[in-house]
Amino acid sequence: MSDQHDIIIIGAGLIGLCTADALLERGAKVTVIEARPGPCEGTSFSNSGMIHPSQALSWDSDKLTASALSREALAAGYVTARLAERSQSRLAQKISSFGFPPRTAGCFQLHADFDSARAAQARYQKLGIQTDVRIDPDLTFGLAACFFPNDTSGNARKFGCALADDLARRGVAFKYEAKAQDIRRAQDGFAVSTAKGILHSEHLVVAAGSASPACLARLGVRLNLSSVAGAAMDFTLPEDGTALPACPIMDAQSRSALTVFDSHVRISGGWHVTDPKTLLRRWRDIAPDFVNGLGAPISEWTATRPVSPVGRPYISGTSIPKLWINTGHGHMGWTLCAGSGELLARLILKEAEDNRFTFAG
Repeated sequence: MSDQHDIIIIGAGLIGLCTADALLERGAKVTVIEARPGPCEGTSFSNSGMIHPSQALSWDSDKLTASALSREALAAGYVTARLAERSQSRLAQKISSFGFPPRTAGCFQLHADFDSARAAQARYQKLGIQTDVRIDPDLTFGLAACFFPNDTSGNARKFGCALADDLARRGVAFKYEAKAQDIRRAQDGFAVSTAKGILHSEHLVVAAGSASPACLARLGVRLNLSSVAGAAMDFTLPEDGTALPACPIMDAQSRSALTVFDSHVRISGGWHVTDPKTLLRRWRDIAPDFVNGLGAPISEWTATRPVSPVGRPYISGTSIPKLWINTGHGHMGWTLCAGSGELLARLILKEAEDNRFTFAG
């Protein structure tokens, strides 16, 4: 059986869902196909929750010199930060429309000492990011920290599932457990073969995270992405009156975070981390009393983030007409999802021209 659709999006993570949302707002007919049984079951599943334009710089240490930003890293970080700020505003509107309660604004980032925090502050200022340096026995576990008052947070998977339900009600077709087994160019666009049948569309958007290169390879397009592993552990909220951090706390050394959600505490993140226990050991060093008081984890999780070598995502067309990509967001997927979806929708429907996130392939 074959169906005709204007736009097919491969990937029902936050990036794919927000792309569908922006296209639907503009009157497009959209189908989302996803290999997993439901939305946000990949990188979005156990996200750290931070909506943090502050972290627009690449987390790849090779893109930083010992004392300063390289010109390329600064340029990539600057444009990513501006997209992140736009995305944050759009996300705030969506989160509010779903009736989710507001969270305490701001995020902390822990550093080895006061001088390290000051050096980080100088880097963030080059990106136009407001940053204060603080040391507080309760808010920062007594360590020197950068505070980003304009960062926010939220439950990424909860939002993604709510958005998927909303999109379905508004007319987006979803095909789950429908891995793209074959993708071919057809007379009027593209044909995507899945276990759910063959779907046809005029436009095709690949927003499949770390699986994006494999999808594009079927059409002869080479996409250079790294799959960088991260991990997470969830813990039951303490019931003994333990004071909980009011907003997420990042650790600059391990690229991980401690976040308190409505029903659990999460330690998550990392860079090339495949074992959640690695993060747990680090946070026991940072805050031994607090972390040991959490007890045993109730769940563990690992996944990979799609990381581009240029330090910013790819949001653009390709060498094949009407084939589009929205991927490579690395640790910024939750932060950038709404802005990335809006930007790609505008490019597809010729509302704007923007080459800041162009993929040359």
